[in-house]
Amino acid sequence: MLKKPKPTDFLVDVADIGSFVFARRTMADEIKIQVEYADMIAGVPPTQWLSDLCGWISVLRVLTVSAPKDWNIDEMDPLEKETYENLMLVFLALRSQEETFRKGKREGSEKASKVPVNND
Repeated sequence: MLKKPKPTDFLVDVADIGSFVFARRTMADEIKIQVEYADMIAGVPPTQWLSDLCGWISVLRVLTVSAPKDWNIDEMDPLEKETYENLMLVFLALRSQEETFRKGKREGSEKASKVPVNND
């Protein structure tokens, strides 16, 4: 199910796959992502491959507002190598764009954390 559009949504173009619109991640989204991930691994200690795959899928399911017409994670062929490459490419493009939103905040936070604190 796709998220409802909001003014903070952003466009990500992924070469050879298409254009996606994603929601800006909120704390509520992060919780939904973690629940989605937990549901997918169903309590099984995941291998690195399963952890990565479920991580990509859970993020994309929760944050996608719109996707190319032929993009449907649930209908992708799990036996095609291209399926996993495409999931990874879209996830990495999303994360790359998300990082551009946070660089200034992260630098400010690091500076603020260097302020001496008197614990007397």
